[in-house]
Amino acid sequence: MKKYLAIFVSLMMLFSMNIYAAAEEEPEVAAEVSLMEENPEGTVSDEEAEASEEASAVEEEPAGPIEISTAEELKEIADRLSADYILTADIDLEGKEWIPLGTYIPSGDDTEEQVTPSQRYAFTGTFDGNGHTISNLVIRQPEGIALGLFGCIANTSVGNFTLENATVDGTVMAANAVGYSFHSTIYNVTLTNGSVTTHLSEISSEGMVGGIVGAGLGGRIIECSAQADIVVPDGTANAGIIGGGLEGTSVIDCMATGSVTAGNNCYGIGGISGCGFGAEEFINCKAVDVVLTAGENAMWIGSITGYAGGYEEQEFNTPVTVFTGCAAEHVTIIRTATEEDLVGGSFYSEEAEAVYGAPYDKPTVYIVQTR
Repeated sequence: MKKYLAIFVSLMMLFSMNIYAAAEEEPEVAAEVSLMEENPEGTVSDEEAEASEEASAVEEEPAGPIEISTAEELKEIADRLSADYILTADIDLEGKEWIPLGTYIPSGDDTEEQVTPSQRYAFTGTFDGNGHTISNLVIRQPEGIALGLFGCIANTSVGNFTLENATVDGTVMAANAVGYSFHSTIYNVTLTNGSVTTHLSEISSEGMVGGIVGAGLGGRIIECSAQADIVVPDGTANAGIIGGGLEGTSVIDCMATGSVTAGNNCYGIGGISGCGFGAEEFINCKAVDVVLTAGENAMWIGSITGYAGGYEEQEFNTPVTVFTGCAAEHVTIIRTATEEDLVGGSFYSEEAEAVYGAPYDKPTVYIVQTR
């Protein structure tokens, strides 16, 4: 199952490793400078160096979630990505450039490690918005990856807040709320007046652009709603108002309103998500007052999701996707004349077949049913 997303992120891995290689070295440099300041003569014993490193590594654990009530405190989450947080007030980011919380750095070179974010750089704590509103988020990184209020989260849960007036400008794995969600749950997030625009990239053409989640591997998106406008360029894939490229990610009780505008030669465009590959279920999801626009040679466009499905053979560990209670109301699809449905099609890729063979040598299977 994870081979699918690995195709998308392998090139991004090389890019991000180059960009952030220096970040891996910064803590050691900082430690050396600190020791030199304490010992002007520049002689430090092994015991002193070890003691200093151990002391710097010790952090006092809070008794409960850390309370966040200001924009500055929200930014400081980046200094402690593994802690638990709760909002205690509405926060206005005032349209100033926001640096996403958590960064996508692959944990290694092989297929499994490519899609697994480094625990050191991803957000791994928990975030409870406590019903509050975060407003006026702005991110302008036209060459940036994994962008959103949270850039990259892993093995965690984030939710229970409203995101209002959010604007993101990036390339791949971009969203207003979470750029890349790895085996995590995003719940009860309401996005109003959201906007995500992406640009052509030498890293990847796979897009993965959404209002709530850009790219999702594993996990769930529950009780989220998004009113957003998504714009992607020629040759881009996987764009939707709730989620962009979702693999093994179930979507439950979500509603989308707004638009997705794609250029020529695009695929995987949906009201709820661009794709739902290997997702176990889409339940009670609705696309309401949505306009999906794509240029020439567009394919896999659906009111709920662009494409979805899995394989009946259990050994492939990619479940057949079941759509239950999903509906489209006032959804307009503007493109070259083809059939319109809740699901645009089932996944099949010649590239995946050539590289991985079975089961990618045949289309996926999905089921649409009513209660």
